[in-house]
Amino acid sequence: MSMGSANPFQDELESWLHGIIKREKPVEEISAFRFGLGEAEEGYVLYLAGSKNYDEADDDWASYPPEFLVEEELIIAVAEEQEWHWVLLQVIYSLGRVLRKSPVNSSFLGNDRPVYAGFEDGDLYRIK
Repeated sequence: MSMGSANPFQDELESWLHGIIKREKPVEEISAFRFGLGEAEEGYVLYLAGSKNYDEADDDWASYPPEFLVEEELIIAVAEEQEWHWVLLQVIYSLGRVLRKSPVNSSFLGNDRPVYAGFEDGDLYRIK
């Protein structure tokens, strides 16, 4: 199902998120979300986690076990020569676009809850 963008990864991300917002209902106490990136055999894996303990001034909140974790992960297949930082940039850019579009922007990922992305054990980048 193509959503008509020239970015196939963004389309894949968008349909993954559409499925998540249809199925998942995180509790109100979740105060921030993070899209975590990890390494996988096929390239990378992207997952969505939510935390009740969020501190804008201290990224440690993201290292504690999340109170909300989406079961379905997104596998990002990449060419071997693709550097990890390029994958991270692509994820941040595409998430930034998808999070501002309907229906995601009116879901639990919308409103005023902060959303971050980053590699496990790496720096976190605020997307919104």
